[in-house]
Amino acid sequence: MIGFLLALTPLLIVLVGIVYLKQSGAKMAIVGLLVAVLLACTYFHTSLEVAVGATVFGIIKALGISVAVIFTMLMIFVMKESGALATIADAIKRVAHTREEQALFIGMGFGSFVTSLGAVTPALFPPLLMAIGFTPFAAVSVAVLGYDPLTSFALLAIPISIPADASAGMLGPAAAFTAQELAFKIAIYLPMISVGLAFAMLWIIGGRPAMRRGAVPALISGLVISLSALTFVMIGVPVRIVGVLAGLLAMMFLYVYHRYSKNQRLHKREWEPLDRRKLLRAISPWLFLILFAIIISVPAVGDFLADIPGSLETFVVFANQDIDLNIFNQIYFWILVALVVSLPVLRPTREQLDRAFKTWTRTLWGPFVAYSVYFSIAYVMFFSAMVISINGDLLPGSHYYSHNMDVVVGVTLAGIFGIGFIFISASLGLFGAVVGGSETASNVMFMKIQHRASVDIGLNQDQFMTMYGAHAAGGGIASAMTPAKINNAVATIDAGRSLESRVMRKHMVIAITLVLLTGILTGIFIGLS
Repeated sequence: MIGFLLALTPLLIVLVGIVYLKQSGAKMAIVGLLVAVLLACTYFHTSLEVAVGATVFGIIKALGISVAVIFTMLMIFVMKESGALATIADAIKRVAHTREEQALFIGMGFGSFVTSLGAVTPALFPPLLMAIGFTPFAAVSVAVLGYDPLTSFALLAIPISIPADASAGMLGPAAAFTAQELAFKIAIYLPMISVGLAFAMLWIIGGRPAMRRGAVPALISGLVISLSALTFVMIGVPVRIVGVLAGLLAMMFLYVYHRYSKNQRLHKREWEPLDRRKLLRAISPWLFLILFAIIISVPAVGDFLADIPGSLETFVVFANQDIDLNIFNQIYFWILVALVVSLPVLRPTREQLDRAFKTWTRTLWGPFVAYSVYFSIAYVMFFSAMVISINGDLLPGSHYYSHNMDVVVGVTLAGIFGIGFIFISASLGLFGAVVGGSETASNVMFMKIQHRASVDIGLNQDQFMTMYGAHAAGGGIASAMTPAKINNAVATIDAGRSLESRVMRKHMVIAITLVLLTGILTGIFIGLS
């Protein structure tokens, strides 16, 4: 039991530091990493070479999201200074009149859409929401929760495809699964999760009165997103574009509701004619990004871009752990390209660009450090109790199954709960994603643990997949309380550390509630199967 408590210590320290001591997510990430390395090198039988190598490996692995975040921040700052955000905010007010409708249209519909393409809503939305009139707290909360409605279908469905690709090697051919199979097992949880998040956004912005006023659009957005995603998966739509299509449908249904609802008549006012050309210029960075994301989502194009630099972008970090950066196939590269291409359309002045760049250089470091270091914590835990062989390979050491931090957490929970482990499998996904800052990392690192637990309690392959789908869904829900994402959202509006603490406290309630409900559904689904 002491090993279990020590393995949880880095996470507990991070949460206490942010929630109760009101420290920034970036600072607590560094503290958590130091504690994780110290524990790995002392109690968990890990050499300093492996711990340091895992730290560097995590930082490099995080580039796909950490660089995407800081380039998204640069894009949004340029759009703000050039007046594009004000134009977009004016257009949204014409479509969605109340705060409830605006939060759902942006957070649920548009949030799901751009998250699926690879943009990061905590870096994208807070300035836009504040331009519309949201408070800093509501703007940060809606932006962070907007990453969640489709859970695992973000970033062109990398959280699903990477574990599926790794399953044969990690679990063996008999237990391997496809991306489509995992996507279905995640999608069955989406109706509860998506509707729950829609009402959570309303609760954040206005408590129970807002939940009552926005009940109908909340149900529409949550059910359209979730049921359309489930339908697309069942009929074989490629996992990469499921989230994109579901987000588009949600925006369309919300627009129709807003146009013909009672609120439209109650809030009708005389608007000046909308300058569509001005609006197109304002959203040009997003239009270019959408176009580029769709193009690179085509497998043939993505594979071609990944092969362009060849071995020049592949290198060994330590032992036999190598990384292929795939720069030209990464969304962060195309976020930067979209911004550069849109500059002649936005036509910002030199002074506006200077202000945007100064704001960016002042605020980018916190989110970059937070995302990078939380990945490092995850890999220190993942590589703990491993050794470097004479041949230079990283292998499980003699103490691996008793002292690997991830194994200790998973096996201890399985031992404590027995068959009841199926009810907390989603909680393990939450734990892994909060520590690592990424559902993808959690899905890969805990795959063998979830499979071993399912075998120990007598589940078959289909039941294991249901439990693993819950784990992935829990990892997606974790984005609501991931310190790196909250830190990122707060940094985009240059708010203080106390705001991080307030958001974390509220979002912990939301995330834990949804994960517990996911656990209950897991028991029901496995019982029915």
